[in-house]
Amino acid sequence: SLIIIFFIIFYLINDRLNINKILKKIENEIGISIKLEKKGKWEYYPKLKYQNNLSLKMIKDNLIIENSNINISRNYKIISPVIINFESPSILYKGINFRNSIINTEHYKKYLHINKFYADVIDGNINLSAKFDLYKEKKISIKGYFNNIALNQVFKQLNISNWERVQIKLSSSNFLINTINASSREIIENLNGHIDINGSAFFVSTEEERFGAIFLKLLADKFINLSSISQSLSYILETFADTPSDILGKIIIKNGVLITKNLLISNKKEKSLLSANIDLKTNFINGKIDLFKDNNIFLTVELKGSIENPKILIGGDALTNQENSQRQDVKEIFEKGIKSILNNIINQND
Repeated sequence: SLIIIFFIIFYLINDRLNINKILKKIENEIGISIKLEKKGKWEYYPKLKYQNNLSLKMIKDNLIIENSNINISRNYKIISPVIINFESPSILYKGINFRNSIINTEHYKKYLHINKFYADVIDGNINLSAKFDLYKEKKISIKGYFNNIALNQVFKQLNISNWERVQIKLSSSNFLINTINASSREIIENLNGHIDINGSAFFVSTEEERFGAIFLKLLADKFINLSSISQSLSYILETFADTPSDILGKIIIKNGVLITKNLLISNKKEKSLLSANIDLKTNFINGKIDLFKDNNIFLTVELKGSIENPKILIGGDALTNQENSQRQDVKEIFEKGIKSILNNIINQND
């Protein structure tokens, strides 16, 4: 959206005599409301330059830019690109605030180069460059790095999911993403690349869960069927809950699917390995986490379903009234409470 906006602005300022008329036409036809804060400053030598402050609203894409400064210049040589430098204290896109943004671009006849796009995002920042093919192939290539991006807050702002029980912050020293300039769905379907990942994770448990796990341990000797689920829940809570963990690995992107194999999640107590596929077209995840104990896999947890509310599955006959029960959702166990598990066990032993 920002790239289209830059082209529109450049078109506007090259027709100063009709600027108000053109602004109104664009607002009516495209839904972009552009307000030039000043009369604008022109320079004609040694090159053509224009500077102004602007505010912009694009309701359809939920984009708001306020009190921004734009500088556009071009040498008089025919092959010279149009150079657009843009700075804004705030670019609000779908609820995410890109603060202190700096965008430096060069527009050629068939290509657009973003030499730099920097912004502070929540507690972190991003820094990238990009190339856009503006003609037949319409290829887009983006590379760069980002630091300390709060994934759960970004997902919440974009209405993808609301992970209240987990805090994940990610950084990447190197990422490369390729796609095409088309509809939102086609952009995702043609998304390919890789992202080197490091970061941190913090999983929050409740007092009820911690007490319940201890209580189950005490009852495990009395109820044989309780042993498996007790060990699983206790291990998860004791090893990975309320303890900062580090994240290290790589994400491969293939035709709109995020793929990770053996992404390391470790802390001072133990480690786990995450392998999963996340389909961005459907926002569904299918994966597993191998939790280790003394360098051996102690427990495997399955992840299935919507990113917004995935099932976290472990096994255990103690969770139902049937033998050889199917794997059960850990979240449901905690939401229904330890009492529901005990009731199942008591009924099994009646």
